[in-house]
This record gives sequence, structure tokens and C-alpha cells, in this order.
Amino acid sequence: MQASIINKEGVYQFEINGTVYPPLSFRSFRPEKRNIQEFYDAGVRLMSILMTGLSCTLDVPYSLYGEIWKGKKQYDFEAIDRQMQLFIENAPNAFFNIMLQFDTRQWYLEQNPECSNTFRNLIEMAGYSKWRKDVCEYLEDVIAYLEENYGSRIFAYSMFCGSSTEWYTNSQCQNASDGMIRYHPVKESTYRAFTGSPSVRLPDMETLSHTSNGIFRDPVKDAESLLYWHFHHEMIGDTICFFADYLKNLLHDKKLLGLYYGYIYPLPDTRLLYEGHLGYERVVENPNIDMIFAPASYRDRHFEGVSGFLNNVDSVLLHRKLQFHEIDHTTYIAPTKVENGRDIPGSNARLKDSFETRMVLRREFSMCMAKGIGLWWFDFFGGYYYAPELMEEVRKMVSIRNILQAFSMESVSEIAVLSDVESMYYVSEFAGINNDCLTNMYDSLGRIGAPFDLYNFSDLEKLNTSQYRLFIVLNAFYMTEEQRQLVEHKIKTNNQSVLWIYAPGYMDPKGLSLKKMSAVTDMALEEIRLSSAEISGPDGNYGFQRPIEPMFAVEDKDAQIWGRYTENQKGALACKVFPSHTSYYSGTGNLPYTILQRIAQNAGVHLYYEGPDPIYANNRLIAIHSIQGGTVAIHLRKDAQAEDLFDGGIYQSREREIRVLIPKGTVKLFLLKEQKV
Repeated sequence: MQASIINKEGVYQFEINGTVYPPLSFRSFRPEKRNIQEFYDAGVRLMSILMTGLSCTLDVPYSLYGEIWKGKKQYDFEAIDRQMQLFIENAPNAFFNIMLQFDTRQWYLEQNPECSNTFRNLIEMAGYSKWRKDVCEYLEDVIAYLEENYGSRIFAYSMFCGSSTEWYTNSQCQNASDGMIRYHPVKESTYRAFTGSPSVRLPDMETLSHTSNGIFRDPVKDAESLLYWHFHHEMIGDTICFFADYLKNLLHDKKLLGLYYGYIYPLPDTRLLYEGHLGYERVVENPNIDMIFAPASYRDRHFEGVSGFLNNVDSVLLHRKLQFHEIDHTTYIAPTKVENGRDIPGSNARLKDSFETRMVLRREFSMCMAKGIGLWWFDFFGGYYYAPELMEEVRKMVSIRNILQAFSMESVSEIAVLSDVESMYYVSEFAGINNDCLTNMYDSLGRIGAPFDLYNFSDLEKLNTSQYRLFIVLNAFYMTEEQRQLVEHKIKTNNQSVLWIYAPGYMDPKGLSLKKMSAVTDMALEEIRLSSAEISGPDGNYGFQRPIEPMFAVEDKDAQIWGRYTENQKGALACKVFPSHTSYYSGTGNLPYTILQRIAQNAGVHLYYEGPDPIYANNRLIAIHSIQGGTVAIHLRKDAQAEDLFDGGIYQSREREIRVLIPKGTVKLFLLKEQKV
């Protein structure tokens, strides 16, 4: 068996033993004959199998097939056989992604009392060499059995660890004593190795939460807490890379590796700083990791939502990895409770009926097709798809994906959205900045009327920025001198535009500087204090959800003021035009889509649609979810023939516009023929 990821016609796909397979897959915590067989009959040929005896955060087993790892060098391989036989019998020509969980078992904790539960507190064990060695021994033995007996059917392995198997630490269990960020001797030993100081102590929570300048940690004054927070995340990333390197060598580079990790958009309040995902830049750069998994955006998955990603998906593609988008939505027939009576996450956001469910499934699929990534349908605890019309929808999506194999796809995005990992170490976890500048912004981005690409700010050097007319920089509060130079040479050029939010470039390794922030934004700024961080803009009021310090106002006579702080009428939303570029600045996040759309229009971005409905597009595809329905005008780059892939019908554009009567709430996906968008 030889499995690899190839770029075929601009889309990453799997090549397994010389045959190309589209990246569409199925998984479930409760696989059984019916759901395996129905997805297989719908044309799905890739399936994921979770093998573990541990319980999930709902205190029920992830898998009903029992534990494999019973003790040191003790295994129940029948637990593997029972599940593999179920899949092979009901999906006879499918290939499998085996998901293995690395977390400490109860027997392991009893035999190694110095260890902690990695499912609750991964950071305490992440760098512990004994735990790493014991996991490697387990992996070597289990994979040897899997390869000997089922190797010809296995194309990938997935690395699961930490809370929710997503490499979280201190997540969903902060109220439990063993889930808190706390002192632990093994953790302190690892921290000393990380810092290179044999006598350094773990800082207490008071030190870790301290900020010297309003919501900001000072790079110099708060160096102790900053060092710890880097350790807290980077050690998780280091552990992932350690296991990836080990497994690729063990598998002789013949199988693919993947994991869940790198969420920056969905984690509100303290979660982004506490839960360990800021170490993902090293992970996405690791050549031994082939796939990154992430669920659909939780905030944006409702019927009126825009759909979205939890991570910077285009940075994943930039580093030549395949992203798998997990569709784990609560369908209208999904169960709401697990076996012990506890509510299943998302049960309070259940889609109300068959129509809503089918349209949201279409929207997620269309977004993935336009982005050129993979997806899997996650039949969570079973029964989410047990309705003929839902499986018919899956069958239709598989058929569409196969049709698209014949077409070359490429991004036509003229908007690049950049978010920064490093900056979030410097912001108080209690300020809500990640809510206002990252999480909440996604809805507005999704309603601009034009596609956009999501990148790590640290990837700016690698980007071909000539494609973009507008850069939206969400949270680049910390910049090195090298990054400032990249901004000057790669963003502020070629008549491009950039929107800066809140405090761009306010910090560097030496400290905080309003002067350097003004240089980044190209506007004279002043630091102010406000009791309410609200901006009165051209399209109503917006602002931070809570008052914070410091705040910044535009004091530049050459800048056009678009909006002012409600409290003191100082400039808060401004534009300044230069021969080489145009700079926009907003003193807060949470900008409404109408402002983003106006900025995009001014920047020369091609708008496919001018209403609030989400659109997804590449050079061959355009999709829209028309919430209100009616006659919709979609603006093309060139005249083309548009084929409705879900419902049938051909539309010929006139003067680069197609007008379509769309029933209320319906998702349409169009394939453009004859000419590109």
C-alpha cells in the first residue's frame, strides 16, 4: 500500500496504489451496519475508524468496541478485529483512516503515579519522555498488528490526544482539580528544559494573568508570563511533531498522517490562551503531517449562518497539506442525548427540519468545493443521517464531486484575511479581544459578497500577494521589524488596500510603541481612555463588547473619517489614500459586513453579490445560500454558462450577470462552463 496526497487540477486529492480518490469520507462514534453501508452505497470510499476504550467528555465511550491498550505490552487485538470486520463486510472496497488515541489510561496512571490524565491536562505530560516512549511502544505494536492483518486497506493514521481528541489541554474540565492550569513536578521539569534554566519555577496564575498596560502584556515587564504561555502552547506543538516524525519513520512514509489542531477562530474568552492550540504554526510546517482536520465553524453553522472554518485553511493548503472539513451538524433527526442521558453538544442548535438540514449540508459542501478541500460526514453518535432524503443528498454530493474531477480549479479570491498567533500571547485572556477580532468577525467576512482566503500572518513572506486587492489584518498587534518590512513591501504596494483593526504593530520585542503603530497604519493616532468602546459608523453602531484599555483614535488631518467613537466623537474608523496603497483603520473589531463590503468595493474587489447572503467561488464554481429567496443577480467576471449542479438547469449570463429565481432558503451551486469566472 502506498498512499499520498497529490495536487490534481488545482485540488488536493488522494492517490492510493496509483488510483485517485476524492477526499470525501465518513466517520462515526457509533458505526454500525446501516450507516456504514448507506454511506458506502452513496459512493463514499474512504472511512475513518476510531479505536479506543476511553470515554469522551460526556462520560460515555468513544467506541463501543472496547479497549486495545490493556497494559504495558498487553493488547486486546480482538477489539481491532471486531470493528475492522464490521467495516470490511459493509464497505468491501473502502480504504480506512485509523484513529488512535494516545491518552493515558487508568491502568497507566496507577502504574505511573507521577503522571496525570492527558485527556484533561495534556500540558503536564506533553514533554515527559517516559510517556512519549510508552506511547511509541504502544503505537509500534498496534500498528504492526494492523499492518500485518489489514495493511492493504489502511491509507492513513490519525493522532488523537487531549480533550475531545483534538490536542486541547485544560479544556472543558477547568472546574475539576486535575483539569486546572496548576503546578505539577513533571510539568516544571519540562518547563526547565524548555527555558534552559534548571532552577526556574512555574509562575502562579496571578503572574500568568497579569498585564502591565491595560489589556496588553509588556514584552519586557511581563516576560515571565509570556515565556510560560509560549511553553504552554509550543510544547503541545512539539509533542505533535515528535509523534508525527516517529510514525512517518515507522510507516516508511507509505501512509498518511493527520490530526485535529490549530483552531484560532472558535475559541472565545480564556479558551484561546488556556487550551494549547497556538502551537500550530510549527505543526502545519511539519513535512510529516499530511492532513489537518477541523469541524465546521460552530458559530456559523446555523441555517442563517455563513458556514466557515476554525483555522486558517489557506495556510494549510499553502504548506501543501490537505484540510478535512468535518460536517458534524445536528440534523433534524439527530439524537439529543447519549446513553447516560447527557445532552449531546449541539442538540440545542438542532436544524429544524429536512429542508434546513439539506440546505446546510449543501452549503458546507459548496464551501469545501470552492476552497478545494476534503470533507467528511460525521454521524456523531449515530442516526444523524437515517432519512432517505439525507442520504440522497449525500449521494448527490458524491456525484457532483466526481463530475468536478474533470475541471481545473483555482482561487480567484481578491481578499486575504490574516490572523496572528504570536499577538494573542500578549493580550489578556479576560479582554474578549479574540471574540471581537477573530470569532465574531467571521460572519461579516462571510457576507462581503466575494470569496476570501485565510492565512497566518506569519506566512506573509511566503504569499504571492499580487493576487489580492484587499488585505484584512485582524489582530497583528505584535510585529517584529522583519514583519514590518514585509508589510511595506508586500501589502502597501501595487495600489492595494489594507484594513487594520485595533492595535496593529503596537508591540515588538522591545515593548509597546504608539509611534510604530501609527507607522503601520499610516495614520497619526493617539491613545485614549473610554468607558464605552462603541463606534458610530456609516451603517450603524458597532464596537467591542466590553470597555478595554488602551483605546486608540485617529488624529490625522489627511485621513477621511468614516466613523467616530460615540462617547467623545474622536476618529475611530478612517481611510487614507496614498499613491501606492490605501490604508483603513478601525479602532475596534466587530465591523458589520456592510463596512467590509464598502471597503472591498473601494479596493476594486469583484463582488459577485451585493446582499447579505454568503457566497463561495473559485474560477469554476459559484455558490450562494439565498435566505430570503427571490430573483438573485450574480455578477461574473466574464460571460459564461452556469449549470445548476444540485437542482438542474442551465443559465446563460448576459453582460456578465446571471439572474436566477431561487426559492427561499435554497443553496445553489453553479458550475461555470465555456469561460472562467
